[in-house]
Amino acid sequence: MRIDDLAKSGGTVSFEVFPPKYGMDEDLSVIGGTLSKLRGAAPDFVSVTYGAGGSSRSRAIEIADLVISMGMTTLSHLTAVGHTKGEMSSVLDDLTDSGVDNVLALRGDIPADSPEGSVHWKDFHRASELAEFVRFKGDFCIGGAAYPEGHRDSTSLETDISFMKEKVANGVSFFITQLFFDNDSFLSLADRCRGAAIDAPILAGIMPVLRARQIFRIVEISGCKVPRKLEALMERYIDDDVSMREAGIDYAAGQIAALWEKGVSGVHIYTMNKSAEVIEILKRCGLR
Repeated sequence: MRIDDLAKSGGTVSFEVFPPKYGMDEDLSVIGGTLSKLRGAAPDFVSVTYGAGGSSRSRAIEIADLVISMGMTTLSHLTAVGHTKGEMSSVLDDLTDSGVDNVLALRGDIPADSPEGSVHWKDFHRASELAEFVRFKGDFCIGGAAYPEGHRDSTSLETDISFMKEKVANGVSFFITQLFFDNDSFLSLADRCRGAAIDAPILAGIMPVLRARQIFRIVEISGCKVPRKLEALMERYIDDDVSMREAGIDYAAGQIAALWEKGVSGVHIYTMNKSAEVIEILKRCGLR
């Protein structure tokens, strides 16, 4: 199923998973068990990411196959960084053979361990360029990234909106946001997009705070803001993962419930491959 059609009807619930590291879960039985449990929450689709610079891409395709075999719609991530058109064409052929209809076109992150002098940008420099290539390569439904608080490399929120318009012109028909913890930032983005005549659905990316130290690192990398209420919880439970898990589930459930009341097109939960916590969040906010 095309995700843009699902999102236009409103109220989608979806999940993101990532491939296990090489040398771990070789037969994919662990991630398979996670997906089986997540399937019980009836997601509208499941996205599959991969590592910076294309690492774990082949495993991501294997997992996309697994998602499809379980009867769920999948969204496969694609990144511009480090790829030639020839390589991307081959990847898209593999996805077509696997029955993947939906892709998320991203700029991507430069691998932290890249040797000095490495050429990171080959045939694609921006996500919009990748989206345009995918658009003419096959009949894919193409998604793009949006940033409620602005991309960390962007000069302004207005610049971000202009990039979103460029993505739409190049074939992007829905967006998923970077994680955020303040709903007002998402609602403001939605308002700005409407004002700029961007009518593509925007799905809210929600990351539950289950371990404080892990989220502090993610926040540092992404540049997203942490409201004082959540920051106080993270500071209080920085060495108490059990209490942080409980508080984080409550916070995410509250975030989602409030967005749902505003008529959000959908919520996309960054599961961190945690099924029990995600299912509990959906129970607490009344969606499943």
